[in-house]
Amino acid sequence: MFVLRSVWRPTAPVERVWSMLADPRFTWPDWWPGLTTAATGPAVGPDGLAAPGAWAVLQVRSPLGYALRFRLELTESVPPSDAGPGRARLDVSGDLAGRADVTVGPGRPGTEVRLLWQVSPGPAWLRAAARIAPAPLTWAHARVMRRGEQGLSAHLG
Repeated sequence: MFVLRSVWRPTAPVERVWSMLADPRFTWPDWWPGLTTAATGPAVGPDGLAAPGAWAVLQVRSPLGYALRFRLELTESVPPSDAGPGRARLDVSGDLAGRADVTVGPGRPGTEVRLLWQVSPGPAWLRAAARIAPAPLTWAHARVMRRGEQGLSAHLG
């Protein structure tokens, strides 16, 4: 199992960052280079944002040349408020299996997004690569996540 942590620091306000990440149509590929959407199943809460049950099948191109296809399903969502940061939990299945946790709260300057992936590789070739050489896979994940942070920051202005 991989435990992968990333921290993003977009300068936009918390509510604006949350609304981009909680878009029920999973429009992340609009701003995240290397990410594409194969299918979505929007579930919309009373606030117009993604609600538990929303899902997307995504494909990400690794800087090492391979592509991973996985499904994310939102299982828990608590928007940010004066009481604390926003939190989302997603089940992950497909080429990766496990869960992702996202926390969105105040940061300096603007917002801090903490992403925690706890996933195991699915395909046999990826399991073997994870056993033999986990460092390049961890590096590739960090690079993909950095591109997501840069894309989000640029999209938010």
